[in-house]
Amino acid sequence: ANLALDELRRRRLRDHAPLDERRDGGPDPEPADRLAAREALGRLAPHERLVLLLRFEGGLSHREIGALLDISEEAARKRVERARAAFMAAVRRERPDDEPLILFIRGEHDDAPFRRWVEAAGGRLRTIDHGDLERELATADGLLLGASHRDIHPALYGEPPRFADPDADLAADRRDLRALRLALARDVPIVGVCRGHQLLNVALGGTLWQDLESDGAGRAEHRDGDHAIHTGEHSLSRTIIGRRAAVVSEHHQAVRRLGRGVRVTSETADGVVEMLEVPSRRFALGLQWHPERPDVAAGGRVADAFVAAARTRRAALRRRGA
Repeated sequence: ANLALDELRRRRLRDHAPLDERRDGGPDPEPADRLAAREALGRLAPHERLVLLLRFEGGLSHREIGALLDISEEAARKRVERARAAFMAAVRRERPDDEPLILFIRGEHDDAPFRRWVEAAGGRLRTIDHGDLERELATADGLLLGASHRDIHPALYGEPPRFADPDADLAADRRDLRALRLALARDVPIVGVCRGHQLLNVALGGTLWQDLESDGAGRAEHRDGDHAIHTGEHSLSRTIIGRRAAVVSEHHQAVRRLGRGVRVTSETADGVVEMLEVPSRRFALGLQWHPERPDVAAGGRVADAFVAAARTRRAALRRRGA
């Protein structure tokens, strides 16, 4: 294993960083997390450390790990997942009383409002780089996808663009989609806000109205303003915010065809989807409105529920590894 990793470093075939260090080499804002990761690695069995180092430090694909260990790609994938679960449990044993860690994909917006929103509910927020996505998800308790001025590229849901968006970035959309699908596969608690809400639907096979006005989908103005929403019966949304809430949204795209297993739990009076959830996951919630705004009371209740779900998952993983 050491020879394989040394050869990768020598050839510079992969951009790599130790699991307990930052990839960019810059100052670490959370050194205690890295120390916990280092201690957790030391608690793993040698074969678990091997596959984690090959995957996350060496940057090998599951197929490459399989070839190196003379096993199938699927067997390599399962070994990595088992080792990752053991590592997560070990990290949580090292820092059992920590606030739940929420990873944030922010788009172009400042992360300060979302940081305050999460911290007020008792969580920690870390803005992430896509390059470290899989490494960061190994120790995360939740994933938050923020709003963006940039539209989701229609190619992501199999449609040609009907309206020009100079800021469209298909490559960035695909990276965000990968993050979301990884979190869904691992049943990490998720909240998607505005564009993140739309991406959650797309990740599960849904489509969007590319422009509400041009597509003739909404009769009201959705680009700016306060409005009321009503939640569906027996839904997570109603449990969190009640039957009715006042919210604020600003958007021109919206959910059109629902993805697989997605449930609409709130709509505006003119039928635009304002909240959705994925009942098959422990906590996967999409909000077309902005919960981080301090003048939206319902937003604080969403943060409380989100952080509580992340804390519950953190505790369960710690018990599993105890």
